[in-house]
Amino acid sequence: MRFSEKSTLERILTWTALLTTLIVTPWFSYEPINVPKLAVITLGAFMGLGVLAANFKQEWLAVYKSELVIIGLFIVDLTLILIFSGNNFYQEFFGTFGRATGYVAYICLSLLLLCALVVSGPNLIKKLALMVLVGGVLSATYGVIQSLNLDPINWSNPYSPVLGFLGNPNFQSSFIGFSGVITFAYLIQKTQKPVFRVGLMLYLIIAAYVIYKTDSQQGFLVLAGGIGIVFLIWVKSTKFRRLATSLTLASTVGVFIAGLGMLKMGPLASLLYKPSVTYRGDYWHAGWKMTLEHPFSGVGLDSYGDWYRRTRTVEATLRRGPEITTNAAHNVLLDLSSNGGFPLLIIYLVLTGLVIRSIFKLLRRGSSFDAPLAGLIAIWVAYHAQSIISLNQLGLAVWGWIISGALIGYEINTRNVDAIQANNSSKKKQRTASQIVASKVQPKTLLAMFGLLIVGVLVGLPPLVASTNYWAALNSRDPKRVEQAAKIWPVDPRRIEQVAVLLANQGLQVEALRVLEDGKVRFPDEFHFWRLISEIPNATPEQKAEAKAQMKRLDPNNPNLK
Repeated sequence: MRFSEKSTLERILTWTALLTTLIVTPWFSYEPINVPKLAVITLGAFMGLGVLAANFKQEWLAVYKSELVIIGLFIVDLTLILIFSGNNFYQEFFGTFGRATGYVAYICLSLLLLCALVVSGPNLIKKLALMVLVGGVLSATYGVIQSLNLDPINWSNPYSPVLGFLGNPNFQSSFIGFSGVITFAYLIQKTQKPVFRVGLMLYLIIAAYVIYKTDSQQGFLVLAGGIGIVFLIWVKSTKFRRLATSLTLASTVGVFIAGLGMLKMGPLASLLYKPSVTYRGDYWHAGWKMTLEHPFSGVGLDSYGDWYRRTRTVEATLRRGPEITTNAAHNVLLDLSSNGGFPLLIIYLVLTGLVIRSIFKLLRRGSSFDAPLAGLIAIWVAYHAQSIISLNQLGLAVWGWIISGALIGYEINTRNVDAIQANNSSKKKQRTASQIVASKVQPKTLLAMFGLLIVGVLVGLPPLVASTNYWAALNSRDPKRVEQAAKIWPVDPRRIEQVAVLLANQGLQVEALRVLEDGKVRFPDEFHFWRLISEIPNATPEQKAEAKAQMKRLDPNNPNLK
């Protein structure tokens, strides 16, 4: 790939990752967090695909054979699940409300990984590390503002006010932890200038403060684990390299003890255990049951929420009350297996294994400490560690997937680095007008980028446009416009439910029931529709009887349903 195209693709990847983390749209869309992030991921992925398509090389099929097969299988399996699951197509395609991790999200994350795989090299590694740091500084700055109760945005948030640009304190603390890991990697680099080193130390202190104010242990665990990995990589490059094995063993034992503590076992139980871990156990059990009952195709992409009530235990139903539910397993592996069955999970695990293999090869090959590379390796490990107790938030997932591709590609693309450097040095004196021309993006690349950007707009923007139109309808306070907003494409069950409630509260019972009747046809497994029908005064006895029977089908362990 020519220098200009490679540089363009690097910019697409790094800016897509940064903007996905930072973008929020609370001023004009009803869902201000994940919907705009999905739009950015989609636009970036399709633009990147355009660059790859315009510059395709036959040898890629041989160089990246295993990786292309795995990515291809992942995409094919996602497509089969989408087609044959039998759930609402648009919900699976765009993802459920508040998550947006449906077909589009995973296809685009796969494409971003593919782009990073092909273009990866020292430049991309450095740029990604820098963007993590930039994103961290901006997120931490906003976190400080929120901690001082000076947030200009009035978020609807029952948790800590420090939620950053990710909509949840846990996600904010994790991302700040990522940036702290990169900071530490640069901090211990020998060649660092004193002034820059002071700035890094100051930021590390601020990052720790922001994580503390989120009231989320997740960030400190990410930070501590990531710093430990960076330190081990650094030790390997020093005269103390013989200690690396002992330190690795000690770290493994420490992680094991910390894990036991989070599960209310071992000496750290009193410090690390939180009741939310028990609740996550309920979510995991339900996700595993979905997987076992639907082993080949799962319950459908981003459809965990439709099945949670049906698969939770009696204990989980009673623990916090039957009305407390979730639409994600809070474990990425179980989200994938419950949504797509064992095939999707296995493919993802194989892809993860390719990254692990690449990491070990890079660590064996390298003799000196490379701060950006060490930082990204630690972030990748930390991302996957936190994904065991969390869900795939797009602002975090975009880093995990791009870094995955970058690490695999870096290992492959730098295998003959000595020969490449020798070749480049022999050509330095031959830089002529032809190389100036080569620094300009080719017309075919621009055309492909623009063409696939249009595809990305068509695929990724409908949820954002719908959310924006719905926001405008709510603010109009026009009942007729609000009723029509329930049918804005792509139709969303959360929007239908809220419209029905708003109409009913205004005394428009006929209109509310009409919206619910339409909604139950589109989303027959949406529990809230049936409950509202059972409660609405103008529903017929037959409608109420059907609603109660459907509620019992969807929530069999609910003691309140007779």
